[in-house]
Amino acid sequence: MSLNLQKQRGMIGKMMLLIVLMILTMAMSMRTYADESASSGVYASQSLGNVLFFNTSTNPHFTTVQETYAAQAVEEAKQKQQATPLSGQTVSIDGRQATPLGRFKLTGYCPCARCSEGYGTRTATGARATAGRTVAVDPRVIPYGTHLLINGHEYVAEDCGGGVRGAHIDVFYNTHAEARNILAYADVYVLP
Repeated sequence: MSLNLQKQRGMIGKMMLLIVLMILTMAMSMRTYADESASSGVYASQSLGNVLFFNTSTNPHFTTVQETYAAQAVEEAKQKQQATPLSGQTVSIDGRQATPLGRFKLTGYCPCARCSEGYGTRTATGARATAGRTVAVDPRVIPYGTHLLINGHEYVAEDCGGGVRGAHIDVFYNTHAEARNILAYADVYVLP
């Protein structure tokens, strides 16, 4: 029986070696493949060290974590560039002087738990959110209390949101039905 056990151990060892060689061969061939299509490759993780990844998705819109972060960084840079006020330029809109901020993405939110992250009508500034007045902004781009002109209507920057970054403004609505139907881009102006 000990001869059988030795044969089994020897076979297991050979199989393990074969598996390791297959993995190493795949990893070596992946470097060229990763350069061509980024569907597999190696990236550095702070907690795990070098991580080998494979994209087995057939979805053409699938992106790797690195591609997602790179796309977010590019988008944030574009938003910052768009959100930079045009120095000293003022325009007259309906007889009111306004300073253009740039083109912003507009979305909507309401007091429901899903939209307001559980805060309801409480805002970051302590004011109660009011439809037709309150907007959530990135306070690094637009300071709280700033009066904004968006599509001919005056709003006040009174809130911030988890998803509001850069050139993005979230307009407060009373109901979820109203809020979820908003996705647009508009020129935004600062009122004195």
